[in-house]
Amino acid sequence: MLSFAAYFRCFGEIIRPLSRKCNLELLLLAGIISLLMWAWPLGNLAAEEERIWDRVREAQTYLYNLKTQTEGSAPSEELDPSRCGLIGIEWSPITTTVGSLHSKQISCNPIWAVIFSRWFNEAGLNKDDRIAIFSSGSFPGFLVSSIIAAEEKGLDIFLQASLGASSYGANDPNFPLPGILMELRKAGFISTKAAFYTLGGDYEIGGGIPQEGIKILLRSAQLEGVPVIQAKSLQEVINTKMSYLQKFNPSLVVQIGGSHSNMGTDEKVLSLPPGFLDPKYKENAGNGIIALALKKGIPVIHVLNVKKLCRITGVPEKVDIVKRGPMPLKLERAVLGMISFAVFLLKYKRWTIV
Repeated sequence: MLSFAAYFRCFGEIIRPLSRKCNLELLLLAGIISLLMWAWPLGNLAAEEERIWDRVREAQTYLYNLKTQTEGSAPSEELDPSRCGLIGIEWSPITTTVGSLHSKQISCNPIWAVIFSRWFNEAGLNKDDRIAIFSSGSFPGFLVSSIIAAEEKGLDIFLQASLGASSYGANDPNFPLPGILMELRKAGFISTKAAFYTLGGDYEIGGGIPQEGIKILLRSAQLEGVPVIQAKSLQEVINTKMSYLQKFNPSLVVQIGGSHSNMGTDEKVLSLPPGFLDPKYKENAGNGIIALALKKGIPVIHVLNVKKLCRITGVPEKVDIVKRGPMPLKLERAVLGMISFAVFLLKYKRWTIV
């Protein structure tokens, strides 16, 4: 039997002619592919997008420092490794459901403000155009990014939010959602104030939130000077929101989180993809605010299912924050890669089909 060294020498004798013949051509092909890939730059931010990113990050740093100075609210490195100040706690009297810590951490990446800005461009929005933002308290990271992106573009904003929050959202009793928004306005990072709040929880009327939590939420809204709609049924909440929506007549609706009235009770809504939705999705949008907006011809930005949203937009699922643009998989790049691979196989094939 041949030794391993002998096998290696034989293999070298077989591939050496191919190597001499192909090295230059392979090098040339690799250079062409690299230049083509470079022609589609990844991760670049325009000057306006850098400004939006910086504004969000500065707001986060401000909130983080504020929390570190508040007894009982200092963020731990484990919960808030990026020091964004928008990560809540595991459980409190104002917590509605169990939430994903990783999703909340991802939602605090300032790059989402850039994504919102690009969505606004996709919708054809210009200065002074109207948008409505309906949010739960579960994703303050997304909410702050959407507000800052809209304000940077000069959009007219109607804001409504539900106060209860899932785990690690705006569920710190010392920093509920009204407190977060009020502090950011006081510091000049945002100017938008909510038109009204709902309690959140089951049916968005406070279901499942203990009385202690209800009192905390009502007090925080009162301190901010924003009314809380205390409806008696989910349908009443939906009707109230739609009444305001019709009067405001926005060009776009932003829906963040899973507030009951926004999603509705029809399970069809769960089949909706996250991201930018045009009215063609109206038939499978359920019976909540999302569906009603789409049926009126108003496009919706649906922000839910964070990991799928990352795959669609190219935002990394890592929790570390790096000033870099999203890196989505583009069809053109995929096609180029497949063509290059096919050419390589045809030119340097070592087999025949019989």
